[in-house]
Amino acid sequence: MKSSRTKILAVLSEGQPRSHREVVKESGLEYRVVGVNLYRSWKAGLVLRTKKPLFESEKVFKGRAGSSRTTRPYHLYVLKPDGANSLRVDGNEFVSYSEEHLDVRGGGRKSKAQMVLDFLRRNKDRAWFSTEISEELKENGVRIGDIMPNVRRFERKGLVYVRGYKLEDRQTPFKEGYLLTWLDVGKSREEVIGEAIRRTNKVLKDRSSTNPVIERVQRTRDVVIEHSKLRRIVGLPYIKNKLSCSVTKLDAPWREFFNSTPIYMKLGSSIITGSSIIQVSQKRT
Repeated sequence: MKSSRTKILAVLSEGQPRSHREVVKESGLEYRVVGVNLYRSWKAGLVLRTKKPLFESEKVFKGRAGSSRTTRPYHLYVLKPDGANSLRVDGNEFVSYSEEHLDVRGGGRKSKAQMVLDFLRRNKDRAWFSTEISEELKENGVRIGDIMPNVRRFERKGLVYVRGYKLEDRQTPFKEGYLLTWLDVGKSREEVIGEAIRRTNKVLKDRSSTNPVIERVQRTRDVVIEHSKLRRIVGLPYIKNKLSCSVTKLDAPWREFFNSTPIYMKLGSSIITGSSIIQVSQKRT
C-alpha cells in the first residue's frame, strides 16, 4: 500500500501547482493528513511552496444565519526540480523551506491575533485604546484593522473586556477607538469585570478632555455627587445650564452616567425615570 507522502507526491508529479484542497481531492486522503505531509515534504526538500500566500473569496454557510463571504489564504505546491531552490510558475514564486518563509498556517510566526492577545495579557494592569495597541504593534505588521475583528473573538471567549461609548441600542468606539483590557479567567467573573471597569474608568477619566460627550458625563457625575453630599435634589434644567448645553446633548451623558454609576450614588440625590427626556423626581430618597 502506498504511503500518504507517496500519494501526495504522485499528485504533484503531474507538474501543475496544487493547493492543499486540490491535493486532498485528488489523493483521497484526509485534510489533516495532507496538511501534515505537505509541510514535512516541504521541510524535507521534496517540494517547493509559494513564497507568499494567495487569496481567494469564498462563501461560508452559517445555517439559519445564512451565508457570508470571507477571504481565504492558501499556498500552492510543486515538486522540487533537481538542484533548484526556487522556481517561478505562472507569476508565482516557489521557494524551498526556510524559517523566513514560515507563516501562521505553517506554524511559524505568531499570528496577529495572538500578538494582540499576548499584548493585553502582558499589560493587564491597565486598559488600552485599540489605536494605541496598533501603534505599539505596528513594527510586527499589526494594523488598526487587525485589532477589533480578533478582539471580538476573544471577547466572546471571555478573555477581553471591550468598552465603547454606549448608545441606547449599541456601542460605538471612542475617539481613540474601543477601550480594551485583559480578563483574568482564574478569577470570578464578578471580580474580573469589576477590575476591568475600574481600569477603563481610570483611562476615561485621564482622557475625558479628548471627547466632549465623556467630558459632559464626567461633569454630570460631579454635579450629582455634589448635590448628594449636600442632600439636595438636582434638576435637569440646573445641569443643562451648568454644562451650557441643550437637553438633546444631555440625553446621552445621562444614559452613560446611569450605566456606569452605582445605584446608591444615583439614589443619593434623586430618583430618575427612563424616557426620551429624562426627568428628575421631586421625591427624596
